Amino acid sequence: MIPQDAPTDAKLAICIPSYRDDASALIRRLATLPEASNCALMLYDDGSADPQLVQRHTDALEVYPGPSLMHVAVRNQGRSFARNWLVTHAPVSWLLMIDADMLPDQPDFLKRYLAAIADSAGPALIAGGFSLQQVKPEHNNQLHYAQAQASDCVDASTRRTDPGRYAFSSNILVHRDVLTAVPFDEGFTGWGWEDVDWGLRVDGAYPIKHIDNTATHLGLEPDTKLLGKFGTSGPNFARLVSRHPEAAERMPLLKAARKAKGVPLLAPASRSIAAAAFLPIRLRLLALKVYRAACYAPYIEPAR
Repeated sequence: MIPQDAPTDAKLAICIPSYRDDASALIRRLATLPEASNCALMLYDDGSADPQLVQRHTDALEVYPGPSLMHVAVRNQGRSFARNWLVTHAPVSWLLMIDADMLPDQPDFLKRYLAAIADSAGPALIAGGFSLQQVKPEHNNQLHYAQAQASDCVDASTRRTDPGRYAFSSNILVHRDVLTAVPFDEGFTGWGWEDVDWGLRVDGAYPIKHIDNTATHLGLEPDTKLLGKFGTSGPNFARLVSRHPEAAERMPLLKAARKAKGVPLLAPASRSIAAAAFLPIRLRLLALKVYRAACYAPYIEPAR
């Protein structure tokens, strides 16, 4: 444990929430960066119940040059809870929130974030961005690769057009005051939309700055698992819509979900097309969008 009031020369705390994801590659990459000795590292295992994974993390943390801690939870309580725990126990005010299956793209990754801290006039959210630079699609995850490439790999200039919408928390630098005033909502369960909800709540309350300091998402999901996540995240999307109606009205997905309402067999038909690996990827990606809209439709109220 790194007590919050413990003396430290760290400039920021790298916070890694993990649930059954191996963060050892990320930890070892961070350990090679020149600025790592000035950065505390905190790993929260959200009840993975995997002793071998804990050992891999322990081994990786032994080579990390800065102060570090790992907390292994007894049971899984969700991404928002894990992130909020890390915020509470971080020993410094600036936190780099990065997912366990991410990998920095550039050797000056930490240097860029430390420079952003120096340039900041006060508490803020600084988003570095998401990439697929260090991963190649395989036969069973081409759908996720195409979806992420189209929706998530967005440069800083584009992200600045809608700052809260693009505040992906898989790679962000954020001040504790922001996270204390605007914590992650633990009412979101399972997968999906808690990041967007949080970014929209931060927007307007604190500055959101987008820079190009990307990390690669290594954890591409197999097609069947991605379809499962999309198919079950309707309640989370409905929660987002109810909390941010004006922002949601700008989303094409909401309009598509309303159009899909009541259309028979749309969800199973579009799922079958999206899952068919022999079909062109553009057609599968379109079918994935239709499938998600069809799955969300029952949870969405008609337009007023």
